[in-house]
Amino acid sequence: MDSSTPNYARASNKKKAIYSLKGILQGVVADTKLNTMEALYLNTWLLDSKPLRDDPDAQDLLDLISDALVDGQFTAEELDDLNALITDIIEFRSFEDVTESDYLNEFLGLVSGIVADDQINAEEFEYLIDWINRHSDIMDDSTIRSVAAKLMEFSELQQPTPTDEESLLSFLKQTAGIRFLETGAADAHPMDHIADRIDSMNHERAAICFTGVFNTGTRKEVEAIAIKLGATPRKDPSKSIHYVVIGSQVSPDWKHTSFGRKIQKAIELRESGHPLIILTEQEWIRFI
Repeated sequence: MDSSTPNYARASNKKKAIYSLKGILQGVVADTKLNTMEALYLNTWLLDSKPLRDDPDAQDLLDLISDALVDGQFTAEELDDLNALITDIIEFRSFEDVTESDYLNEFLGLVSGIVADDQINAEEFEYLIDWINRHSDIMDDSTIRSVAAKLMEFSELQQPTPTDEESLLSFLKQTAGIRFLETGAADAHPMDHIADRIDSMNHERAAICFTGVFNTGTRKEVEAIAIKLGATPRKDPSKSIHYVVIGSQVSPDWKHTSFGRKIQKAIELRESGHPLIILTEQEWIRFI
Protein backbone atom coordinates (compact mmCIF):
# COMPACT_ATOMS: atom_id res chain seq x y z
CA MET A 1 0.00 0.00 0.00
CA ASP A 2 1.23 3.46 -0.87
CA SER A 3 2.60 5.13 2.27
CA SER A 4 0.81 8.32 1.21
CA THR A 5 -2.57 6.65 1.68
CA PRO A 6 -4.22 7.95 4.88
CA ASN A 7 -4.61 5.42 7.70
CA TYR A 8 -8.40 5.63 7.62
CA ALA A 9 -8.40 4.85 3.88
CA ARG A 10 -6.07 1.88 4.41
CA ALA A 11 -8.37 0.51 7.09
CA SER A 12 -11.40 1.00 4.86
CA ASN A 13 -9.72 -0.65 1.85
CA LYS A 14 -8.62 -3.58 3.97
CA LYS A 15 -12.11 -4.05 5.37
CA LYS A 16 -13.55 -4.07 1.84
CA ALA A 17 -10.96 -6.63 0.76
CA ILE A 18 -11.62 -8.84 3.79
CA TYR A 19 -15.34 -8.99 3.10
CA SER A 20 -14.73 -9.64 -0.59
CA LEU A 21 -12.37 -12.45 0.40
CA LYS A 22 -14.91 -13.85 2.85
CA GLY A 23 -17.45 -14.01 0.01
CA ILE A 24 -15.00 -15.53 -2.46
CA LEU A 25 -13.99 -18.21 0.03
CA GLN A 26 -17.62 -19.14 0.58
CA GLY A 27 -18.19 -19.21 -3.17
CA VAL A 28 -15.31 -21.48 -4.14
CA VAL A 29 -16.30 -24.07 -1.52
CA ALA A 30 -20.08 -23.57 -1.71
CA ASP A 31 -20.44 -27.12 -3.04
CA THR A 32 -18.01 -28.35 -0.32
CA LYS A 33 -15.41 -29.06 -3.01
CA LEU A 34 -12.64 -27.05 -4.59
CA ASN A 35 -11.39 -27.51 -8.14
CA THR A 36 -8.23 -26.34 -9.86
CA MET A 37 -9.83 -23.38 -11.64
CA GLU A 38 -11.32 -22.07 -8.39
CA ALA A 39 -7.95 -22.41 -6.66
CA LEU A 40 -6.23 -20.53 -9.49
CA TYR A 41 -8.82 -17.76 -9.34
CA LEU A 42 -8.34 -17.44 -5.59
CA ASN A 43 -4.57 -17.30 -6.03
CA THR A 44 -4.81 -14.60 -8.71
CA TRP A 45 -7.23 -12.53 -6.63
CA LEU A 46 -5.01 -12.72 -3.54
CA LEU A 47 -1.90 -11.72 -5.49
CA ASP A 48 -3.76 -8.68 -6.84
CA SER A 49 -5.20 -7.65 -3.46
CA LYS A 50 -2.75 -5.08 -2.09
CA PRO A 51 -4.74 -4.34 1.12
CA LEU A 52 -4.33 -7.97 2.24
CA ARG A 53 -0.61 -8.32 1.69
CA ASP A 54 -0.01 -8.29 5.46
CA ASP A 55 -3.09 -10.33 6.35
CA PRO A 56 -2.12 -13.66 7.98
CA ASP A 57 -5.04 -15.63 6.53
CA ALA A 58 -4.31 -14.34 3.04
CA GLN A 59 -0.65 -15.24 3.44
CA ASP A 60 -1.51 -18.74 4.64
CA LEU A 61 -3.68 -19.24 1.59
CA LEU A 62 -1.01 -17.93 -0.77
CA ASP A 63 1.68 -20.08 0.84
CA LEU A 64 -0.43 -23.23 0.51
CA ILE A 65 -1.33 -22.47 -3.10
CA SER A 66 2.28 -21.59 -3.94
CA ASP A 67 3.51 -24.88 -2.50
CA ALA A 68 0.87 -26.77 -4.45
CA LEU A 69 1.86 -25.06 -7.71
CA VAL A 70 5.55 -25.96 -7.46
CA ASP A 71 4.95 -28.79 -9.90
CA GLY A 72 2.50 -26.75 -11.95
CA GLN A 73 -0.70 -28.48 -10.86
CA PHE A 74 -2.94 -29.26 -7.91
CA THR A 75 -3.26 -32.81 -6.67
CA ALA A 76 -6.48 -34.04 -5.08
CA GLU A 77 -4.74 -34.02 -1.68
CA GLU A 78 -3.54 -30.42 -2.13
CA LEU A 79 -7.03 -29.30 -3.09
CA ASP A 80 -8.39 -31.05 0.01
CA ASP A 81 -5.84 -29.24 2.21
CA LEU A 82 -6.73 -25.90 0.65
CA ASN A 83 -10.43 -26.63 1.03
CA ALA A 84 -9.91 -27.39 4.73
CA LEU A 85 -7.97 -24.13 5.29
CA ILE A 86 -10.67 -22.11 3.54
CA THR A 87 -13.35 -23.75 5.68
CA ASP A 88 -11.40 -22.91 8.85
CA ILE A 89 -10.97 -19.27 7.84
CA ILE A 90 -14.69 -18.89 7.11
CA GLU A 91 -15.65 -20.52 10.40
CA PHE A 92 -13.19 -18.93 12.82
CA ARG A 93 -12.45 -15.46 11.53
CA SER A 94 -14.43 -12.80 13.39
CA PHE A 95 -16.14 -9.99 11.52
CA GLU A 96 -17.36 -7.06 13.60
CA ASP A 97 -19.25 -3.82 12.89
CA VAL A 98 -20.82 -5.22 9.74
CA THR A 99 -22.48 -2.66 7.46
CA GLU A 100 -24.70 -3.01 4.40
CA SER A 101 -21.67 -2.10 2.31
CA ASP A 102 -19.73 -5.00 3.87
CA TYR A 103 -22.53 -7.41 3.05
CA LEU A 104 -22.60 -6.19 -0.56
CA ASN A 105 -18.84 -6.77 -0.89
CA GLU A 106 -19.30 -10.23 0.60
CA PHE A 107 -22.19 -11.02 -1.72
CA LEU A 108 -20.35 -9.97 -4.89
CA GLY A 109 -17.34 -11.97 -3.69
CA LEU A 110 -19.62 -14.97 -3.15
CA VAL A 111 -20.99 -14.73 -6.68
CA SER A 112 -17.45 -14.33 -8.06
CA GLY A 113 -16.24 -17.42 -6.20
CA ILE A 114 -19.17 -19.49 -7.40
CA VAL A 115 -18.79 -18.65 -11.10
CA ALA A 116 -14.97 -18.46 -11.13
CA ASP A 117 -14.81 -21.86 -12.87
CA ASP A 118 -17.46 -20.79 -15.42
CA GLN A 119 -20.16 -23.05 -14.07
CA ILE A 120 -22.76 -23.25 -11.32
CA ASN A 121 -24.07 -26.53 -9.95
CA ALA A 122 -27.13 -27.35 -7.84
CA GLU A 123 -25.27 -27.10 -4.51
CA GLU A 124 -23.84 -23.69 -5.39
CA PHE A 125 -27.27 -22.52 -6.55
CA GLU A 126 -28.81 -23.55 -3.22
CA TYR A 127 -25.97 -21.93 -1.27
CA LEU A 128 -26.59 -18.63 -3.06
CA ILE A 129 -30.31 -18.78 -2.29
CA ASP A 130 -29.59 -19.66 1.34
CA TRP A 131 -27.21 -16.69 1.70
CA ILE A 132 -29.85 -14.32 0.35
CA ASN A 133 -32.49 -15.78 2.69
CA ARG A 134 -30.16 -15.34 5.67
CA HIS A 135 -29.62 -11.70 4.75
CA SER A 136 -33.20 -10.71 3.98
CA ASP A 137 -32.71 -7.45 5.89
CA ILE A 138 -30.61 -6.03 3.03
CA MET A 139 -32.97 -7.01 0.21
CA ASP A 140 -33.51 -3.33 -0.53
CA ASP A 141 -30.13 -3.40 -2.31
CA SER A 142 -30.87 -3.45 -6.05
CA THR A 143 -28.01 -5.83 -6.88
CA ILE A 144 -29.04 -8.47 -4.36
CA ARG A 145 -32.69 -8.00 -5.26
CA SER A 146 -32.02 -8.52 -8.98
CA VAL A 147 -30.02 -11.69 -8.32
CA ALA A 148 -32.76 -13.02 -6.03
CA ALA A 149 -35.34 -12.39 -8.77
CA LYS A 150 -33.19 -14.19 -11.36
CA LEU A 151 -32.68 -17.17 -9.06
CA MET A 152 -36.41 -17.35 -8.35
CA GLU A 153 -37.18 -17.19 -12.07
CA PHE A 154 -34.73 -20.03 -12.72
CA SER A 155 -36.03 -22.19 -9.85
CA GLU A 156 -39.57 -21.96 -11.24
CA LEU A 157 -38.50 -23.61 -14.49
CA GLN A 158 -39.66 -27.23 -14.48
CA GLN A 159 -36.92 -28.43 -16.82
CA PRO A 160 -34.20 -25.83 -17.35
CA THR A 161 -32.55 -26.11 -20.75
CA PRO A 162 -28.82 -25.61 -21.40
CA THR A 163 -29.76 -22.16 -22.73
CA ASP A 164 -31.49 -21.35 -19.42
CA GLU A 165 -28.43 -22.49 -17.49
CA GLU A 166 -26.09 -20.45 -19.70
CA SER A 167 -28.31 -17.40 -19.25
CA LEU A 168 -28.14 -17.73 -15.46
CA LEU A 169 -24.36 -18.17 -15.50
CA SER A 170 -23.92 -15.19 -17.82
CA PHE A 171 -26.14 -13.05 -15.58
CA LEU A 172 -24.15 -13.94 -12.45
CA LYS A 173 -20.82 -13.33 -14.19
CA GLN A 174 -22.05 -9.96 -15.40
CA THR A 175 -23.34 -9.08 -11.93
CA ALA A 176 -19.95 -9.77 -10.35
CA GLY A 177 -18.05 -8.40 -13.36
CA ILE A 178 -15.94 -11.54 -13.56
CA ARG A 179 -14.33 -12.87 -16.76
CA PHE A 180 -11.57 -15.03 -15.30
CA LEU A 181 -11.61 -17.75 -17.96
CA GLU A 182 -11.64 -15.18 -20.74
CA THR A 183 -8.97 -12.83 -19.41
CA GLY A 184 -7.03 -14.71 -16.74
CA ALA A 185 -7.51 -11.67 -14.51
CA ALA A 186 -9.39 -11.75 -11.21
CA ASP A 187 -10.31 -8.09 -11.21
CA ALA A 188 -14.02 -7.38 -11.48
CA HIS A 189 -15.88 -4.27 -12.53
CA PRO A 190 -18.89 -3.84 -10.23
CA MET A 191 -20.65 -1.77 -12.90
CA ASP A 192 -20.86 -4.57 -15.46
CA HIS A 193 -24.37 -5.55 -14.40
CA ILE A 194 -25.77 -2.04 -14.97
CA ALA A 195 -23.57 -0.86 -17.85
CA ASP A 196 -24.68 -1.00 -21.47
CA ARG A 197 -23.07 -2.87 -24.36
CA ILE A 198 -22.91 -0.98 -27.65
CA ASP A 199 -21.65 -1.78 -31.14
CA SER A 200 -20.60 1.75 -32.10
CA MET A 201 -20.14 5.19 -30.55
CA ASN A 202 -19.98 8.62 -32.16
CA HIS A 203 -18.24 11.22 -29.99
CA GLU A 204 -19.12 14.08 -32.35
CA ARG A 205 -21.39 16.54 -30.50
CA ALA A 206 -21.99 13.97 -27.73
CA ALA A 207 -22.31 15.15 -24.12
CA ILE A 208 -20.36 12.81 -21.81
CA CYS A 209 -20.15 12.66 -18.03
CA PHE A 210 -17.00 10.93 -16.73
CA THR A 211 -17.11 9.72 -13.13
CA GLY A 212 -14.87 7.61 -10.93
CA VAL A 213 -11.14 6.92 -11.21
CA PHE A 214 -9.78 5.86 -14.61
CA ASN A 215 -6.93 3.59 -15.64
CA THR A 216 -6.63 5.54 -18.90
CA GLY A 217 -5.58 8.72 -17.12
CA THR A 218 -6.75 11.48 -14.83
CA ARG A 219 -10.26 12.90 -15.19
CA LYS A 220 -8.87 15.86 -17.17
CA GLU A 221 -6.90 13.51 -19.43
CA VAL A 222 -9.87 11.32 -20.33
CA GLU A 223 -12.01 14.42 -20.88
CA ALA A 224 -9.29 15.78 -23.20
CA ILE A 225 -9.49 12.56 -25.24
CA ALA A 226 -13.26 12.98 -25.57
CA ILE A 227 -12.92 16.63 -26.55
CA LYS A 228 -10.39 15.75 -29.25
CA LEU A 229 -12.94 13.31 -30.68
CA GLY A 230 -15.63 15.98 -30.75
CA ALA A 231 -17.47 15.37 -27.47
CA THR A 232 -18.35 17.80 -24.70
CA PRO A 233 -17.61 16.72 -21.09
CA ARG A 234 -20.27 17.50 -18.48
CA LYS A 235 -20.03 17.32 -14.69
CA ASP A 236 -23.33 15.62 -13.86
CA PRO A 237 -25.85 13.30 -15.53
CA SER A 238 -28.89 15.12 -16.89
CA LYS A 239 -31.41 14.85 -19.70
CA SER A 240 -28.91 16.58 -21.98
CA ILE A 241 -26.28 13.85 -21.43
CA HIS A 242 -25.73 11.14 -24.02
CA TYR A 243 -23.17 8.98 -22.18
CA VAL A 244 -21.96 8.35 -18.64
CA VAL A 245 -18.54 6.67 -18.50
CA ILE A 246 -17.45 4.99 -15.26
CA GLY A 247 -13.77 4.59 -14.35
CA SER A 248 -12.39 1.10 -13.77
CA GLN A 249 -11.11 1.80 -10.27
CA VAL A 250 -14.44 1.48 -8.48
CA SER A 251 -15.19 -0.69 -5.46
CA PRO A 252 -18.17 -3.07 -5.27
CA ASP A 253 -19.83 -0.79 -2.72
CA TRP A 254 -20.01 2.07 -5.22
CA LYS A 255 -23.39 3.22 -3.91
CA HIS A 256 -21.72 4.19 -0.65
CA THR A 257 -19.05 6.34 -2.32
CA SER A 258 -19.10 10.03 -3.22
CA PHE A 259 -19.74 9.42 -6.92
CA GLY A 260 -22.55 6.92 -6.25
CA ARG A 261 -25.12 9.71 -6.52
CA LYS A 262 -24.12 10.36 -10.14
CA ILE A 263 -24.43 6.71 -11.07
CA GLN A 264 -27.79 6.34 -9.35
CA LYS A 265 -29.05 9.47 -11.13
CA ALA A 266 -27.89 8.09 -14.48
CA ILE A 267 -29.69 4.79 -13.81
CA GLU A 268 -32.88 6.64 -12.90
CA LEU A 269 -32.71 8.74 -16.06
CA ARG A 270 -32.23 5.64 -18.19
CA GLU A 271 -35.08 3.80 -16.46
CA SER A 272 -37.38 6.78 -16.98
CA GLY A 273 -36.95 6.41 -20.72
CA HIS A 274 -34.19 8.95 -21.40
CA PRO A 275 -31.81 7.53 -24.08
CA LEU A 276 -28.75 7.76 -21.84
CA ILE A 277 -26.03 5.13 -22.23
CA ILE A 278 -23.92 3.98 -19.27
CA LEU A 279 -20.49 2.61 -20.16
CA THR A 280 -17.60 1.12 -18.22
CA GLU A 281 -14.16 2.52 -19.02
CA GLN A 282 -13.26 -0.77 -20.70
CA GLU A 283 -16.24 -0.48 -23.07
CA TRP A 284 -15.53 3.19 -23.79
CA ILE A 285 -11.89 2.69 -24.78
CA ARG A 286 -13.01 0.38 -27.58
CA PHE A 287 -14.20 3.50 -29.38
CA ILE A 288 -11.35 5.97 -28.82
